[in-house]
Amino acid sequence: MAKRSKRGKVRGKTRRRLGSLGWAAGIGAVVVAVVVVIVLANLGQDGDDVPSGAADIPPRLAPVQGNVLGSPDAPVTIVEYSDFQCPFCAQAALGTMRQIEEEYLATGKAKLVFKYFAFEGEESILSAQAAECAAEQNRFWDYHDMLFLNQGRVAFTSENLKAFARELGLDIASFNLCLDLEKHAEKVAADRAEGQRRGVTGTPTFYVGQTQIVGAKPYDTFRAAIEEQLTAQPEGGS
Repeated sequence: MAKRSKRGKVRGKTRRRLGSLGWAAGIGAVVVAVVVVIVLANLGQDGDDVPSGAADIPPRLAPVQGNVLGSPDAPVTIVEYSDFQCPFCAQAALGTMRQIEEEYLATGKAKLVFKYFAFEGEESILSAQAAECAAEQNRFWDYHDMLFLNQGRVAFTSENLKAFARELGLDIASFNLCLDLEKHAEKVAADRAEGQRRGVTGTPTFYVGQTQIVGAKPYDTFRAAIEEQLTAQPEGGS
């Protein structure tokens, strides 16, 4: 009987050890699964944060001259007040304005004039100055797209702004000097002051002729305002 009792104790200890091992293995499996999920999630986030480059910028359909997109003789003028750190500005620039470009700017019916309304901090001001440095080389619109495509992905520091210029193939020595000297600080400040005088309080704000459109409104809103201006033009008007 003593031997049987000893064997029973041994079996009980063995079962307890196996139970503990099973419990530990289960916890280990859960931990591994959680780690895998976290790693995969981080990989996805890293992919989203990869900066966009020149290859991501579609070609322009309308004539380009400095901060003006479209023919200088177009009968309708659209003025845009924008901030490169404003998400709604990016939405309008990369979406609705591309539709406007195809339908009205590329066909000579309207032109778009970009104005800086940099009010969201130092990086807004610095990115606006950088865009104006790109305009010196008639690459404003490419740089404009580069900024909006990378909004929220990288900080608009001086180093990153110079990297954008290098990616676009600009004369980097000229661009860097322009940015370092804050050559266009007065122009950026003047655009904002002009916008404030016209009643701009947020971005994006557009003027189609004298019609104010605030926010990233749908294409049809702009189309109606442009068509109204075109109808009001005398034949061959400017």
